Amino acid sequence: MNEKDRLISALKQEGVDRVPCTSPLQTGTLDLMEASGSYWPEAHNDSALMARLALAAHTLGRMENVRVPFDVTVDATAFGAVTGKESIDRQPAIMERPISSPEELEAAEVPDPYKDGRSMVVLEAVRELAGGLDGVPVICATVSPFMLAGQLRGDEMAIMDTVKNPTFLKGILDLAAEWNIEFSKAALEAGADIVTMVDATSSGTVLGPAQYEEFAMPYQRRVADAIRKAGGLSILHICGNTIKTLDGMVRTGVDGISVDQQMDIAWVAEQLRGRCTSIGNVSPTSTLLKKGPAEVEAEVKRCIDGGVDIIAPGCGFASETPLANMQAMAEATAKHGKR
Repeated sequence: MNEKDRLISALKQEGVDRVPCTSPLQTGTLDLMEASGSYWPEAHNDSALMARLALAAHTLGRMENVRVPFDVTVDATAFGAVTGKESIDRQPAIMERPISSPEELEAAEVPDPYKDGRSMVVLEAVRELAGGLDGVPVICATVSPFMLAGQLRGDEMAIMDTVKNPTFLKGILDLAAEWNIEFSKAALEAGADIVTMVDATSSGTVLGPAQYEEFAMPYQRRVADAIRKAGGLSILHICGNTIKTLDGMVRTGVDGISVDQQMDIAWVAEQLRGRCTSIGNVSPTSTLLKKGPAEVEAEVKRCIDGGVDIIAPGCGFASETPLANMQAMAEATAKHGKR
């Protein structure tokens, strides 16, 4: 099987020759920047540089996919959010948020992914990668509706809105979900095979199960349904502890669920077996960033022995991750992942 066939078959819960090794989350590292000549922050704003750095994670880092973008502010910029503070080892941060009142929500429209913010940079990078690769899956990411609502409104304000102003929050969530759908469809049209919904804020440490069911899951499901209807596959990644919300994550209808490193991957794999593809969860900090190839191999083997369907980091690669550790993750998967 080639890498694309293997990953797609794994997400469809079909037979594979071995466990795939991918990263549905960010792959830009300093070692890859130096090797490719494509550096942050320029690679966030230039499609050719973005594609070159994403490709380096495949050709040099041996990840069995390519993935763009490298940060989580692209979606918010399409709504007019102002970003800043980015550097060679720091992703852009949101400095000014565009929706703080019902009047601003009323005036807001679903952005055009071909015109607004940095979305067109990402789409052009997807198009370049898809056109230049054969047998390698292309993953594009979008920020999941609840996290995006927090970016547009302010994280703390959005969390308070779940209690104090739920109607206002749901209006933002509707807008965010419609954007996710339009951007995902554009990414698939550009050549992406898979869309990852990234959500750092609807974890169990922020939303209880009832709140997740009301304010996150229905909107994630809406996006997953649209991706499927457009012919793509979807992955949902939620940071943190998702023990109490894992069942709701399955009911979003995504093809794969990616979990944080703090989750017990054997338990996750058992809960998802026959229902959804399990993805994870080598620690991007304590292992991939701070340890060596031998420890990376041991953790990969632990995940495979636990029954995971797809090996991946538990979150995006830290920018300082040694290239040798990224390579070790892929090599260990090929060594221990035969089915």
